[in-house]
Amino acid sequence: MYDNRKNVFFIVLFLFGMVFLSSQSVFAASSPINFELDFSSTFGMAFIAVTITAIAIIITFFALHAGVKYVTPENVLEKEIRKTLYNFIGGYPGSHLREIARDLKLRPSNASWHLRKLEQTDLVRSRRLGGKRVYYLVEGGIESRRMALAEAILRNKNARDIMHYLYDNPGKHLLEISRALDLNHHTVKWHLQKMNLADLVEDHSTNSHPQYFPTDAGINTFADYLRRPGRGA
Repeated sequence: MYDNRKNVFFIVLFLFGMVFLSSQSVFAASSPINFELDFSSTFGMAFIAVTITAIAIIITFFALHAGVKYVTPENVLEKEIRKTLYNFIGGYPGSHLREIARDLKLRPSNASWHLRKLEQTDLVRSRRLGGKRVYYLVEGGIESRRMALAEAILRNKNARDIMHYLYDNPGKHLLEISRALDLNHHTVKWHLQKMNLADLVEDHSTNSHPQYFPTDAGINTFADYLRRPGRGA
């Protein structure tokens, strides 16, 4: 799918073109017309031509015979590190890069490079949320995306506290939640907007004060999140 064979072809073609031009120069240098060129100049041009030819042969050998591997949906998971990343994201959708790298004991740059391969082959997708890029599997469609957003949101303690409070006290409005949890109402509003986007909560408007309720999907997602090792703290 992401095939570099054309690049290899053009590199080899360029190198052979250089060989041809160098050969022409050697021929010209050896002709009677250019008798003023000494032997060392001719030898130097010949050496350049031979060197370029050797490079072209080596590149062609590795490109055609040494098994250059092109990343496709069929072979991308053959590398153990990508399979590990894929399985981790399946188990913890909505994880961001530093979480993934930390939990799998990988360098962030290394994890990022392999995650790009998973995205390029359409096995994984990412979305920026709250200043961080979170990852989820393509398999599962919209529900996978919703779960990823929900779990990314629930990594924040304030969001978890709001979910806890609404589970015990459904139907509360913004200022009631803010006072009960001793949080700035702008902070609560910001979290509620994200939680609404991920279908963790829904609002029922009454007059000018929307009341917030945890959704059934939100309750199930929250309970599942808290059961995951190391995710509920």
